[in-house]
Amino acid sequence: MFRKYRWNFVFVVLIVSVIGFLFLDILLYYNIKNYLFQKTFEEMRLKTNLAVQLYDASTFFNESGSKTYREEFTMNLRKIVNSRVTIIDSFGVVLNDSDIPADSIQYMENHLHRPEVQDALKKGWGQSYRNSPTIKRRFFYTAVCIKNDSRILGFLRFAYYGQRFEESLDQIVTYILAASVIGLISLFFAAYYFGSLVTIPITRIVDIARKISSGDLERTFPVTDRDEIGTLALILNQLTERLKNQISQISTERSKLKSILMNLDLGIIAVDSDKNILNINPEMYNILKINSDVIDHKNIAKLIRSEVLLDSVTKTLEQNSKETGEIIYFHFNDKKYLSYIITPFYSDNDKKSGALIQIQDITPLKQLEAIRRTFVANASHELKTPLTAIVGYTETLLDNPEIPQDSQVRFVRRIREQTQRLEFLVADLLKLSRLEHEFQLNWQRINFLPFVNDILEDFSEQLEYKSIRVQVDLHDPNVTIWGDFELLRSVFTNLIDNAIKYTPSDGKIFVRTHVLNEDEIRVEIKDTGIGIDPKYHERIFQRFYRVDKARSRALGGTGLGLSIVKHILERHASSIYVQSQINKGSSFFFNLKRV
Repeated sequence: MFRKYRWNFVFVVLIVSVIGFLFLDILLYYNIKNYLFQKTFEEMRLKTNLAVQLYDASTFFNESGSKTYREEFTMNLRKIVNSRVTIIDSFGVVLNDSDIPADSIQYMENHLHRPEVQDALKKGWGQSYRNSPTIKRRFFYTAVCIKNDSRILGFLRFAYYGQRFEESLDQIVTYILAASVIGLISLFFAAYYFGSLVTIPITRIVDIARKISSGDLERTFPVTDRDEIGTLALILNQLTERLKNQISQISTERSKLKSILMNLDLGIIAVDSDKNILNINPEMYNILKINSDVIDHKNIAKLIRSEVLLDSVTKTLEQNSKETGEIIYFHFNDKKYLSYIITPFYSDNDKKSGALIQIQDITPLKQLEAIRRTFVANASHELKTPLTAIVGYTETLLDNPEIPQDSQVRFVRRIREQTQRLEFLVADLLKLSRLEHEFQLNWQRINFLPFVNDILEDFSEQLEYKSIRVQVDLHDPNVTIWGDFELLRSVFTNLIDNAIKYTPSDGKIFVRTHVLNEDEIRVEIKDTGIGIDPKYHERIFQRFYRVDKARSRALGGTGLGLSIVKHILERHASSIYVQSQINKGSSFFFNLKRV
């Protein structure tokens, strides 16, 4: 069929019309033909009856009459009836024929078995339409049986030449066909015109549907009538509205899912049954340190070269089981600890489609576990040392009551020193534990210069003992800062105490401030001490970490001071940094809010 509905409509109309015209033409042709047959035979019968009534039977079959007389009679009768006249005796012998020469009549076939003669013999009247064996043309024949009383004298037969009849039929057929062709042409244009009228709303619906299919869901189908096309437009509008709602809902759900995947703190990889990557979220790129351009639906074996993980994926796909575990992932010199969960997922037809791999970077957890173990070990060691000394001195005093008085005083003094060390250690641990828990800071204005001078006053004896000079350089002597007074005092106390401990005699300590912006200043505490190797800069803020453990213990440090400083500054939305080299002093600096 045609691609356009309009031509399909025209084609169907023409096919139906051709069939209708063909049926009508055939019916009309045969009705006209039968009518003409009937009228021709009626006219010939009328002529035959007229001839029989005009002439007596003896006229036709007068045995005493000459042949010339019958011939003249036959020709005269032919002129009257305008038909071929044949006189046949009772035995079927042709006596005269108006269209046959007299000398040829004797050679004519016996006509007794002609259809019209047989009908006349049986019924008294007969007719037929056939070819004449004598003339070789088609004729309408009518024959009547001539009787004298009950004796059959012969038959009078008229023959009408059928060429005119056939020509009339041909002319009628020509008219019928011409009328049919004209009718079909008219129907073609009418069908095209009305097909256009019918297809205009359909074409409009198709155009709108095409625009909707391209994504323009704001289009609507016009409902002009309440016919089938109007009902179709109404239904399509309802379907479009439902489609808009479903697309909006799907888009919303997709956005939610995308937002969830984008903000998950674990990596997600979906693979098919052949382990080819179907989808991957951005966090996975960060975990594996890879570029999104290198994925391109590759096999997961080319992305993660871990036999443990690949075996787990294979097991999940083959056994339909959930697999969990941990792997160590190396990216150049970067070592990571990754935990994974692998679960199978299914399509709508409940057939296994692949596996969903969840990978989480647990390196920070591993580091925290390491820090916790180190902290427990260091805390145990720091607590064990003074406790062991206290227990040893106590047992010595108890087991040896005869110890001289001066030795007893020395042991008790050592017990007090170790007890004080335990007290300082527990106090620092409690302070550090308190800083790690949320609590409200006591924010207040602090005049920086009196605040620093007051702390330096507490260290005046130590400074004087080691001949260390302190230089305070402030960008503004009247600068005022925001903060928790007691916590910031602990920061400056720890940093100045460390500077004094690790600065040789006749050294210098500098306390300086610099302007960062309208809201912040930078504080720097610098010394000319022994310095710190740069490779230890990140670790000195860890709990119980000491660069020189023996010297730190000898100086009375707990190993928690810088860790406490770091936590206090973090509570003040700041961070502490160090710049130092061995034998060139150290510089600690951090930012504070200014008033």
